[in-house]
Amino acid sequence: MARTTRTTWAPAATVLLAAIAAAACGKATITADEACSDLATVGCMKQATCTNGFGTGRVYGDMTTCLARQKESCLNALAAPAQGNSPALVEKCVADYATYSCSDFGDNNPPADCAPVGARALDGACTFNGQCASGFCAKTKDTVCGTCAPAPAAGDSCAASNCGHDEICVTDTSGSLCQIRGTLNSTCSNANPCGTGLSCVGSTATASGTCQNALTTVGAACGGTMPGCDNNIGLHCDGPAGTGKTCMTTALVGDGMPCGTMGDGSFVQCQQGDCYTATGLITGGQQGTCKADASDGAACDTNLGPGCTPPARCITTSGTTAGTCTIPLGSTCG
Repeated sequence: MARTTRTTWAPAATVLLAAIAAAACGKATITADEACSDLATVGCMKQATCTNGFGTGRVYGDMTTCLARQKESCLNALAAPAQGNSPALVEKCVADYATYSCSDFGDNNPPADCAPVGARALDGACTFNGQCASGFCAKTKDTVCGTCAPAPAAGDSCAASNCGHDEICVTDTSGSLCQIRGTLNSTCSNANPCGTGLSCVGSTATASGTCQNALTTVGAACGGTMPGCDNNIGLHCDGPAGTGKTCMTTALVGDGMPCGTMGDGSFVQCQQGDCYTATGLITGGQQGTCKADASDGAACDTNLGPGCTPPARCITTSGTTAGTCTIPLGSTCG
């Protein structure tokens, strides 16, 4: 089924992408530093454009941090042994961003140039997907070194591994499982959510709903038999008890601030961090406290927080959820 694009590129963004691609094509050779700078620029711009700036604040706090962290991630992946990427291929990926839809970007469904495969066979040591012939490095959620494995299918566990392209990790009473994101008009539920820019309409505890285009305008009537609001661009569906609900702006707050569902029904998320209760991440209508992501080398906890700013991972001590925020380097894994 056709996917929907919830936000289109601004003309200035398209012009800048074209300028970056043209500059790269005009060079006889391009360095890893130049290529990764270009990739960070288009990646952070895409995130900001596709989320009206909300996603950048949620994950990185600001554009400067986004650019630095994404460039570092690219350079580390390029330096990993047996990886199938190169500065020239990175620039092909950069050029592809001009036609990379926001729905595919949000659903982790990149162009082929942006998902290179490497030389390592199944069960080989890896840190990055691009080191594996399968295109997937498993068991890297809380470790530096994983193993090359087939890309996960719907229903595979994502407790220790990330999910594959076009999938989302859903945690419920069945555990943490990868699920294919629902497309427009497909069946959906809490266990089978819709893709980016879509809303599950009509879902209840006992009945499935249908994926419809999420609302993108502040003040639009929402909920019930109507679509919900696009959370990815910083909107949520709410309103005073006994009145019709409308799309409202989701506030971003800092470390130590109350977050989640507030007493007045509004919803608050955390800037460069997550919202936790005493037992873990908030669920449902809970209220918690923001914990800002820990600095590289600082303590983290995959259950109780704080987390780490990408590309750092919370590398845990065996048998616990406590660990240290660590930037993964492929050279440490065989």
